[in-house]
Formats: sequence, structure tokens, C-alpha cells
Amino acid sequence: MAFTFTRRSLLGATFLALSAASLTFSNTSFAEENNTLIVAFGAQPPSLDPHVTTTSTTNVLARNIFETLVTLDANMKVQPGLAQSWRVSEDGRTYRFTLRPGIRFHDGEPLTSKDVVASLKRWQAYSLTGKSVFEGANWTAEGADTIVLNLPVPRFNALEALAPAYTQDPVIMPSVIAEAATDKPVSQLIGTGPFRLISWEPDRALELERYADYTPFNGTQSGTAGDRTPAFAKLRIEFVPDESTRTFGLSSGEYDIATPLAYDSISELRSNGELNLGSASSAMLNLGFNYGKPSIFQDKRAREAINLGLERKSILTAAAVDPQFFRLNNHLMLLAQKQWATDAGDTDFNPADVKKAKNLLLEAGYEGKELVLITSRDFAEMYNAAIVVQQQLQTLGLKVKLESYDWSTYVKVRADKQAWDMVILGASPKPAPTQLIFLNKDFPGGPQDGKLEEILADFRKAGTIEQAKELYRKLEEWNQTFIPSVRIGEVDYPFATSKRVQAIQVQYDLIFWTARLSD
Repeated sequence: MAFTFTRRSLLGATFLALSAASLTFSNTSFAEENNTLIVAFGAQPPSLDPHVTTTSTTNVLARNIFETLVTLDANMKVQPGLAQSWRVSEDGRTYRFTLRPGIRFHDGEPLTSKDVVASLKRWQAYSLTGKSVFEGANWTAEGADTIVLNLPVPRFNALEALAPAYTQDPVIMPSVIAEAATDKPVSQLIGTGPFRLISWEPDRALELERYADYTPFNGTQSGTAGDRTPAFAKLRIEFVPDESTRTFGLSSGEYDIATPLAYDSISELRSNGELNLGSASSAMLNLGFNYGKPSIFQDKRAREAINLGLERKSILTAAAVDPQFFRLNNHLMLLAQKQWATDAGDTDFNPADVKKAKNLLLEAGYEGKELVLITSRDFAEMYNAAIVVQQQLQTLGLKVKLESYDWSTYVKVRADKQAWDMVILGASPKPAPTQLIFLNKDFPGGPQDGKLEEILADFRKAGTIEQAKELYRKLEEWNQTFIPSVRIGEVDYPFATSKRVQAIQVQYDLIFWTARLSD
């Protein structure tokens, strides 16, 4: 689905998950080749290695450097990427990919099937999607330009899983790097993408420049498919955690793009005829429990109490201010992901029954122990939601300490299972339910339940979307019975561009190489 915005239509539609969009304006004169696109970016990712890093900010930035075998156009259809073509066996278990000729890494070395196999083996071993979709799969190289994927059973979403998503893209890097890498982020960031890395100053800026020997994908630019050749020479990402500083810098002309924007600044920015506004990348806002630490939440009655006692709309209003940017949603997948629609649990959603919640907490044996709730101040929707959640939990009789961190510290604290009891999680959506991080037992504090693992195992073996949909209903029923976390709702991220940015596309988030700049 594609959207076209005139300069003053401003936020007339929302770029939901699984949609691609563009901001385009007529009568433009495009930039000279030596222009630099300057972006004020809200949070610095812990690394730029999508194989092992689950944060969506990693993907948004890393996809400028790295590329994938296949990709997605503006209609979310799978299109050629590094692979110019592929064939699927009649039984659906074998895929043969043929590489596009002439592709070179940023160090000048040619891309070969060996690089692809090494990269995808590592991705399969360490990424949530790789482990979920490709369990038991085998990758081999045939000659320099052919890659063979053998699956133990047909997978309905094999190709989609190899395309760019919100997190942990199956990016291709040199085999010498992939083979030596462990589950720790790689330090050498060498890809085949439209930009190559020049420098990364921690907590300050990321400098990229257009790769002079870039070999583009075929076709017209559409989503992350087609010709990715940038129309400008350099991309500078400045990490600006303070929302007001991002907004002021955009208004003053210091930045070309600011993302995300403060929700409460939208009204003012909407009236500024010098700016273009849009939104992207829905996030699923959850209150998660730590199953790796002994606490009251080992008792299902305590989890049920929170699920019954929270009033979601007021939390979402604090998080995203304008109803245009949030939606109540009790399900695992986004409302926009129509293929996963189900009515399971709809009638019981958001009762906000404080009395019943208090009784359940008493039954669970809560005796006033302090509980630690963690969040990140780098994402306003997470921080603002956490403040209201803390207040509501205290109303239920819980003693709650709120701890807020910058994003990098938050990720480290979240990894320490003894450091927290609850977490506000702005989780990135996924193409398939099995890839949701808050259902993964290996995610910090993730749920440990045999029934869940049984459903997920069956799901991973689904050969058709029809089989997958039936298993999804079972997964929803489990989710709303076990209550591994409390879904608050879903939110969108607003962004703005200066009048220099005459066009840019969105898929999951801003696609920086698609920007067209005026003189």
C-alpha cells in the first residue's frame, strides 16, 4: 500500500506496520550530488549487527550498510535483492537462489555464495527469526553464485523471513567476518549496501557515504526493493536523545529529518508550513513480567490482577497523546496485520476492575515487597506509559519503584534477570507470531511454559498460511490464559522532515536512501 502526501496534508494517514509509504511533493528541483542528509535520531542502538541485536533502531541504520537475499516492495511483496532469482522444489523444501552478478563488498571483495552461506548460518544460529523459521534447515553453496536452502519441512513464510523486517534482518557480510563471529556484535561493518561506514562516534554521530561501486537492485525504487542508489553523497545520523532538541534543530534548519518527534509537539509542528509530517513503525506496547526472577508474578493470579486492573486508554494517552497515534489492541499481532485477525479474548479486554485486581493480589499472597519496573527515557511512549503504569499499580496496592535508563543501559539492565520485576517494552512487530520476542523463552525474563513451546513448534512446521492461522488462534488462546505479559496497545512514531526533503519512502521506518533533496 502506498501513500502520497501533499505538503499540507500532514498526518492525514498513518503508516501502519506492514505498509510502505512515501512523502512526495511536486515541482521540486533535486539536490546536487554532494549534498548530505542530516538526521536527528532519538536513540543510539547498542550495535549495528542485526544478527544478534533485537532493537529496531539497529535495523533502521544497518540496512543502509547491509543487504539481504530478497526484499519487499511498497506492497510488501517479496522481490529480488542480492539474489536475482530463485526456484522452489515441488515439495516446498528446497530453495535455490542465484546471486546478482557484479556485487562487491565495501572492501572491494566480490560477493560469493560462500559469504551468503556463512552469514545465514550465523543469522540462523543467533537471531530469533532464524531459530524460529529455519530450525533444522541447512544452507550450502553450489559454485560461486548459487545458494541452496534445504528445509526439514515446508515453511509457509520462508521467503518473507529472509526479507527485511523490523528487527534482526538476515543481512549478508563477508564470510571471513561471519565465520569468526560469535553471538557478540561484529566490529567490522562491511556490507554491500548503498552506503559504507566512515565513522561512528559513540553517543554523537554515525557518518556514512555513498558507496561508489554500489551495484543496485533492478527495477524502480519501491519500498526496500528496486534501485537503491542514493541521490545524495553522505548520510549523517546524529544521536539526539532529547526530544525538544530534535524538534528545535529541525525547525531551525540544523537537521533535515527528526525522528521520532515528541507527541505533544505535533500540534505546533502541524501549523509549520516549512515542515512535512508523517508517522511510521507501529510498536506493540507491553508490560512484561520477569520469569527469570522469583517474584509474585510466578503466580498466575498476580499476572491476572495486573491484566484486569490496568486502564489502557489512559496509559496510551500518556504515551502517545493523540488517538491518531495509538490504538487499543489485545492481540499478539498488529491490527493492520489482517492475515492474523482473530476475535479471541475481545470481550474481556480492558475491564479496569480495580476491586477484583486487589482481591487477586491478596489471593496470590502479595505482602508489600518492592517491585522494580524498568523503562527507557529515550522513547517517550515507553517512559510516559511507565509513569502512568506505576501510578495504576500503586492504586492496586503494589509497591513499585520506577527506574529509567538511556536505551543502551536499558538493554543491559534488561539482560540482568535479577535487576527487575517488570518492564515496559516497546516491542517491534514481526511478520509471524513465532518471532515475537516477548514469547521467546531465551529473551531476558521470557516465559517458560511447555504448552507455549508445543504451539510454537507446531507453528514453525506449518506449510501453509491456513495451517498457520489455525495455530495462531491456539496461540492467542494460550496468551490470554497464561498472561505472559499485559498488552497495553499499539503506538506509531511521528517524524518530520524539513522542506529540503522533497521525497522519502517508509517501510517499517524511514528508508534514508530514498530521500530526494532540493537545492
